[in-house]
Amino acid sequence: MQSSGPCLSGVSMNTPKQSSYANPYPNLNAHELGAALLPVLERRFPKLAGEFMGLFSQHTDGVRTSMVGLGSEFRVVVTHDGAHLNLQLQHEQAVCLAQTLALDASRLFHEQLFDAVARFVEQLCPWLMQKHGLPASATFLGGWRCATHPEHLSEPLVFTLPRLFCRISDEQLTFSCLHDDIWYAIDERLIASAADFTPTANPRITQREDIPACADYVNDLVGLLNELACTDADKVVIGREVKLTLERPISPALLLRLVAPRPNPHYEFVFRWADQVAWVGISPETLLRKDNDLLVVEPLAGTRKGSSEGEKNARYRHELTSDLKELEEHETAAGLFLEQLATVCENGSLDLRESRSVIDLGYVQHLKSLISGTVKAGLNVFDALAAVYPPATIWGKPLAVCGERIRRYEQIDRGFFTGGLGYFTLGDDANFALAIRTVKLTESHIHVYAGSGIVKASDPYREWLETTNKMKPYLANEYVWNIS
Repeated sequence: MQSSGPCLSGVSMNTPKQSSYANPYPNLNAHELGAALLPVLERRFPKLAGEFMGLFSQHTDGVRTSMVGLGSEFRVVVTHDGAHLNLQLQHEQAVCLAQTLALDASRLFHEQLFDAVARFVEQLCPWLMQKHGLPASATFLGGWRCATHPEHLSEPLVFTLPRLFCRISDEQLTFSCLHDDIWYAIDERLIASAADFTPTANPRITQREDIPACADYVNDLVGLLNELACTDADKVVIGREVKLTLERPISPALLLRLVAPRPNPHYEFVFRWADQVAWVGISPETLLRKDNDLLVVEPLAGTRKGSSEGEKNARYRHELTSDLKELEEHETAAGLFLEQLATVCENGSLDLRESRSVIDLGYVQHLKSLISGTVKAGLNVFDALAAVYPPATIWGKPLAVCGERIRRYEQIDRGFFTGGLGYFTLGDDANFALAIRTVKLTESHIHVYAGSGIVKASDPYREWLETTNKMKPYLANEYVWNIS
């Protein structure tokens, strides 16, 4: 890997400023307050919001927190030219640190991506803390795209350290900022304007397109199942898309508010960079979280529909916990995580804390496991990602074979869907949602995605119905529209 050194001699950095305010709306929890604050800050700081706008809300160990960030102070960006990964730490138009990695065609793309980022952050984190006085808690928001077709992926990863950052608990809001002009614009009146609201202007959908159409999707799965019958492959995850045409643009914050009031969402998020394409999601799945030296993954695999009728819901739950296909799919995913985490965790530290428990999201139910372990000394969160991503829950097993089959049988560009979105800090704490139940929002369209795990016992039309159920927050939302 080739490197170039720091080049920020002309950049003057201020001392970070921080202040806290009590939650002016005790009836709003941290997730609700974060979603209400985002459009307020977007209106107050439109230039910053045009550079970057992020909201990441998490529900971990019974505690809700939200993070809101606007503007771009620093960016970690990885670009891909086919033969190389080019890593840069950018400040405005300046490149502060840079490295280049020549790709090895015999290794998996994601593994090389995270290996390279792991070495890069080893340089940039202490540099930002020592040279510019940033605290270990300074937070980069962002994520990476799922490289089902790496040859077409020009920017696989991007993280932004915002110019304005707010961390929200149920009790208070804490703002951090480096710039006086932004800092003095934050006051109690601005925060108090983040009132709870019920949207009054429902988005109107004028057209729906299934990509691929149902018949083509079923035919593709029949071909894939014929291949699986003759191989040792355990599982392949195939995604599809529903493209909704909007009569008029809607804001990402509004879309999130319309789909988020649902049970048990681990994560709610909005990410939008300068290209003005937003990614909005309510993911139930923790891909990886790191707190000090503890790593945690929570794979979801195995699905049945949900119901508001208690008797039906109980029947679906029983089907989920007794269906051999669903159990096989889950065991494949959880088993692979155990194998992968063993390579980056201390011997004897792995703990299967939950196995095949049921998480009920209302519209669907999933089998869930929870695995934790102590990370080996000298490794950071991106080393762990190199070991565990892509998980079987969104890719399949074995990884190399599944990648080739996804490229032949899947007809969509995933983008950030099934990638990871979240944050890491300069002190190497992190939390990444697996970007499922996630849509791409443009000025004229909402692109809704879902995938399902295909094993030898799969029924193609049932997989179509499963992906339809997973899309329900966006396709059958009582506050927005009802598309059958």
